Amino acid sequence: MMAREYARIRISVADDEDFEELSADAQWLYFRVLVPDPTLNQCGVADWRPNRLTGKAGDMTLARLLTAAAVLERHRYALFDLETEEVLVRSYVRSDELLRNPKMAAAVVKAYQSVASKTLRAAVISEIKREQKEHPDFTSWTHKDTREGLARLVSRPDLEAVHYTNQIGCGSPIGSGADNQSDNQSDSVRITETQGDQITNRIRYGFPAPAPAPLSLQPKSGYVSTEGHQRDAAEPPAPKCPQHIDNPNPPNCRACGDARIARKRWDTEQARAEAEAARAEREHAAELARQQIAACELCDSDGYRGGSPCGHNPEQDEINARGSKLMRSMMGGS
Repeated sequence: MMAREYARIRISVADDEDFEELSADAQWLYFRVLVPDPTLNQCGVADWRPNRLTGKAGDMTLARLLTAAAVLERHRYALFDLETEEVLVRSYVRSDELLRNPKMAAAVVKAYQSVASKTLRAAVISEIKREQKEHPDFTSWTHKDTREGLARLVSRPDLEAVHYTNQIGCGSPIGSGADNQSDNQSDSVRITETQGDQITNRIRYGFPAPAPAPLSLQPKSGYVSTEGHQRDAAEPPAPKCPQHIDNPNPPNCRACGDARIARKRWDTEQARAEAEAARAEREHAAELARQQIAACELCDSDGYRGGSPCGHNPEQDEINARGSKLMRSMMGGS
């Protein structure tokens, strides 16, 4: 993909009331970080590695950046896939009118193939379908170089079929109706530094501890070594035979070849098991979050209360009041 030399920003954004309601950090993340990101492709998808992005401003912290990301996500300016480490600037294809020109439309079709996230792929398809509906006169739909590629894309599942669940904060899927309802609540989403650090270790934070991985995903039992004991199932098999294990330049050896194949098979199975366990964790966490939201009488259908993620604790107001009273007394107030 040819490197971009500029990013289009419409002057009309200065009068965009919806965008002006976002926090300053969220606007900074959108215009200063995501839109000009050098990894952003023609579908509007870029790498999402928040730890690296904190260096974009001298006083930026991980927690502050993730709070801004949560605001963009809640208002659907950006969508995320934490597993594939990707972010979608949702309206990029439409705002840059990339489908107006067949040459740029071809670049969109090509860029789509590089998107790893199935959910973000579906979101891109939704944007393309929307552009087709709003601008059926674009020549790209019928041009000989792009008509087949675009036709293939619009036949793929969009977000009506592949629902999006908030990755940075809890919420309901697009398509359920809850996310499309407007509200006047402020986006005082706050993520602590501890939560910010946990993002590197957890696919999604703010949920109860995940259930253990299913037994079917646990490592298989190991082989019996020549020393007469069973290898730990979590220990990878040696890539060489016992005779040449310490030889940096072993001769051609059938046993070493078999060992290399066994090690490669083990690595592949381990990666598959970890991916399945991560998927099971996400599904479990999402289901617990949905159950908590359904059972809570304090928050809205997105799991928010007053613009912040709800803790689902009926006694929270009383706890907050006691804390405020204690703080006033410590400061000499009434």
